[in-house]
Amino acid sequence: MAETSKLSEARAALAVISARTSGLVASLPDTSMVIPGSAWTVREAAVHLTLIGFHYAEMAQGGLNQHLYLLPEDCAHHNDEFNADIPESDPGALAELMREGTDCLLAVSALCDDDASVALHGGGVLAMAHVIAAALAEHLLHGYDIAVAAHRPWPIDPSHAVMGSHGYRSSYPLRLNPVTTRAHTASYGVELISGDRFTVRFTDGQCRLEPPDTGRVDCAITADPVAFLLVESGRMCQWAAIALGLIRACGERPELAAGFTDLFLFP
Repeated sequence: MAETSKLSEARAALAVISARTSGLVASLPDTSMVIPGSAWTVREAAVHLTLIGFHYAEMAQGGLNQHLYLLPEDCAHHNDEFNADIPESDPGALAELMREGTDCLLAVSALCDDDASVALHGGGVLAMAHVIAAALAEHLLHGYDIAVAAHRPWPIDPSHAVMGSHGYRSSYPLRLNPVTTRAHTASYGVELISGDRFTVRFTDGQCRLEPPDTGRVDCAITADPVAFLLVESGRMCQWAAIALGLIRACGERPELAAGFTDLFLFP
């Protein structure tokens, strides 16, 4: 089946970045290094990336969701259970498992086009292109974690960050923070410096994603795409990003920008 450009681009990016993450793991002397700010070691992160490929491929073929709910504590518990199923710790063997997981997902997605949908975590349904983009984001971020633990560089291409953020934001309505979104009514226009733009509109706690320029917004956020991905995943302090000029806000209610990422749970 012929691929459309969106899915094709996401698959190509995932192939490139997953090769980087597996190559990074293979180059390490061991995988026992603790990831700063995390309960995981490099081993757990590598196993998680392995399972991303296999689990997403399984769900794309109609398999059961791995996470019925996207509460961070539930996801953490289930991820630890899944990680324990693969006790491998050798860097070379783990890298090979990571490659096999991604190859499995790429093989399944090669039979799809952008009209294909996947019943994914939390009972949501996403386009296959968004699923691949979310897998890409997982490799970008956990690759970043592994690189930090190993004191290695991990440059992120802005175009890949845009694609990864696109995959993540497709699940925004499934990841609402019940505390911060209760009765929340406000609209946000987000523009990543690369040119990617979208609108998030809340009405009495309900969220919907819209194309840009679909109506007035209360808060307009302009962000560097790499900083936006790192901030929304909790890997970069938003105040540092603001101080560095990587995230800016304007509009009638620019103060809303400070709480934007807190509106969504990040498992």
